[in-house]
Amino acid sequence: MNIINKNKSKLGGDVFYGDITINGNKINVSDLIKDNEEHSYRMTTKARAGFQVIRDYKGTVEGLIDCISKSTTVVEMERKLDNGTSHWFHVLTTKGGKWYSIDKSILEKLTVGDMHQSFSKMVDWNLWKQLNTKTWASMAFMMNKD
Repeated sequence: MNIINKNKSKLGGDVFYGDITINGNKINVSDLIKDNEEHSYRMTTKARAGFQVIRDYKGTVEGLIDCISKSTTVVEMERKLDNGTSHWFHVLTTKGGKWYSIDKSILEKLTVGDMHQSFSKMVDWNLWKQLNTKTWASMAFMMNKD
């Protein structure tokens, strides 16, 4: 079962890969992060006092998920292009605890427990029933086997 509606436009590519519907809201999905590759990430987190904290992280997407919290507002990834330059692309954007865009690789690695701890406003019980989730260790956006 594929829950991501893939963009069929010629302009789609990696940045505008598709979208996913969670609790009736459409969230843009990109496909920039390649699994098992180390990337440079920069994330912005809102502190309790209201100011922004910027943190850099270098590693794989599995480690990135451990760094994300409910106060994370933006995660960017540095992507090196064929011509030798590099650009920063958003792989997660949130506002008020709700997603506006997320990368496909992050979706594929999130568990139900991660969702409850970091993104409680994005919990979709109906979607999880379709994906056969049973425990907090179940994958939140991938089909789970019995």
